[in-house]
Amino acid sequence: MAPQQSVMYKIQEADGSLSQHYGPLPTHLVPIDTGLRTAASMVVTPATSDASQEDPSEGFGPSKLGVRTTVDEPLSASQAIEVLQAGNRRFVQGDVKAGGLGPDKRRALASHGQRPVATVIGCADSRCPVEQLFDARPGDLFVLRNAGNTCTHAEGSMVGSVEYSVAVLETKMILVLGHTGCGAIMGATKLFLERSAKKYIEATCQKDAQKSTDQGCCKSKSSLLGLLDALVPVAERACVSLGGGSSTEEIAAHAVKVNVWRTINFLLSYSRIIREKVASGELELQGAIYNMSSGAVEFLGKSPKQAQLLNYDGHVVPSMGGLARQLS
Repeated sequence: MAPQQSVMYKIQEADGSLSQHYGPLPTHLVPIDTGLRTAASMVVTPATSDASQEDPSEGFGPSKLGVRTTVDEPLSASQAIEVLQAGNRRFVQGDVKAGGLGPDKRRALASHGQRPVATVIGCADSRCPVEQLFDARPGDLFVLRNAGNTCTHAEGSMVGSVEYSVAVLETKMILVLGHTGCGAIMGATKLFLERSAKKYIEATCQKDAQKSTDQGCCKSKSSLLGLLDALVPVAERACVSLGGGSSTEEIAAHAVKVNVWRTINFLLSYSRIIREKVASGELELQGAIYNMSSGAVEFLGKSPKQAQLLNYDGHVVPSMGGLARQLS
């Protein structure tokens, strides 16, 4: 005997109001008539006002309410990668399926909570909209973005947010997504090369020190410069890896990949929650790079240093530890 198919359908109450129900399609209905208008109900046609309950064979994974909510089971890491890859293929081909959410789906997300298939750490670059390039909708992905998709600056909030996504939302895949032509990485590369040539930024600012302070002076270090400064070791590592004679553009391009691994390694080093879940096989961390020209995402797999970092015992993010000492 074939199992009954679960569908979403609406029930029209005797007073004219509508309610939703999810489950096997009823084969019959016995009206209840007690003389009270609200006591009788009847099943009407399956709900179609919020179009296209998602087909598990396509789109962004199976969802019982048409969007990913807590009534859905978490996807495994391998399943998450598959739907991310499929979504990016649709994006590249121009065959996107994600659209706006109708009122039913918005209410489902608001009422039942979120069950994203993956956590993605991406760059803040406006040309790299994470949800769109994976053809995802609200509720599909838990996305964190900053300049350079990094945990090197203000890392406490990034690490804490990732921990929330895996511990509470139960995502099984963390994807660190770099991209070609990253401005933050290019800025860090130029900063590294200037310092290597003994041309410090402070010297450049001295020429304009008497001009309008609106132009800024490096004597007053900005948060942006602090972020770039934290990315300088990435550029240095990329430069050493490539050897001498490489151009600024070549170093920056390679540094994008180096930075992806650095972010993954940082999460493994300083989050006990993440490290333990990875060690148990419950969670995976993988890297990827988005090509802005082609639209394609290159999936890089796991960090080459993952095995050794699983034995690391760090659990306090360095800057947070320093802040705690300052406040104590």
